[in-house]
Amino acid sequence: MRLSHLFVVFACVPLFVLAHGDHGVKDKSECGQVEESVYVYDMSLHVASIFIVFVASIVGSLCPVLSARVSCLQDNRTALDMLTSFGYGVVIATAFVHMLPHATTNLNSPCIGSDYNGLAMVICLATMYLMQLLETELVVFLGKQQDRHEKDEALSPQIELVAPHHHHGAALSNVSTRKKVTVVMFELGVAVHSVIVGIELGVSTGTDFVPLLWAIVFHQFFEGIAVGASAMTAFTDLKTLVWTSLGFSVTTPIGIAIGIFISTTYSATSTTALWIQGTFDAMAGGILIYTGVVELMTYQFTANEDFHNKRGARRALNYSFLYLGSAAMSIMGLWA
Repeated sequence: MRLSHLFVVFACVPLFVLAHGDHGVKDKSECGQVEESVYVYDMSLHVASIFIVFVASIVGSLCPVLSARVSCLQDNRTALDMLTSFGYGVVIATAFVHMLPHATTNLNSPCIGSDYNGLAMVICLATMYLMQLLETELVVFLGKQQDRHEKDEALSPQIELVAPHHHHGAALSNVSTRKKVTVVMFELGVAVHSVIVGIELGVSTGTDFVPLLWAIVFHQFFEGIAVGASAMTAFTDLKTLVWTSLGFSVTTPIGIAIGIFISTTYSATSTTALWIQGTFDAMAGGILIYTGVVELMTYQFTANEDFHNKRGARRALNYSFLYLGSAAMSIMGLWA
């Protein structure tokens, strides 16, 4: 597919995105009630959605992995690069447009009765600080472990010959360690919000279900591309990359299965459900913002010399697809 055609296709994506309707609490007396739907719960369709979402997730997350190893796909690396940028935009917009508004709505619900309207943002902020603390200290700790191991090896006569390159090797090792830690943190954030989204789909019925299903399929495919591309910056072993893709791909189906199991007793307005969903949405938002802005945007674009060395037109395409990914998810926020 020519890049110009690909650009036009994704420029049109936001115009065709649909999602589910709003479910607000109008009256505090509704709190904790199990909504009685006029629609019959279609068990077979809900079970099928588990496999549909899994396929979309695994295909998206394995795209970057296979493109680097399958000869017929290597010629389309430019197109995949654009899809990856689109996926980055999807991830970042998911945090701002989907996670945080939902967290704010749930934690500000009359059913909770809190007078503090900024609670969701405080949880998000605390999560971002925790992410930075964990990532930095893990990199420092693992880097020291690696340095100690290399110093022990340097004591042997065989290693002394390459001792002048020790610091360069240690620097490369620390970069690799940081990338691995970041990928794990990124997957953690994705897993949290994916389970919540899966539960929402599992308990959904009627006219809400099919649009929400396709919205999640769209989201999982492109977020999967971002996950796969991010994992490839940290891991080279095929087995590790496949397990990373599988770990991402099963989270939403697990959420759907949980939603199916609790569908007859689930109350979206119960205090427990609101606290759990609001807190986890705010935490996932903080993780996605941190990894999206720091790892995906900063390290892949702003501080990436390989990206700087690309032609101006190529960089402009990356920017455009990044913005289009965010635009698509932002427009979905009108309904989802």
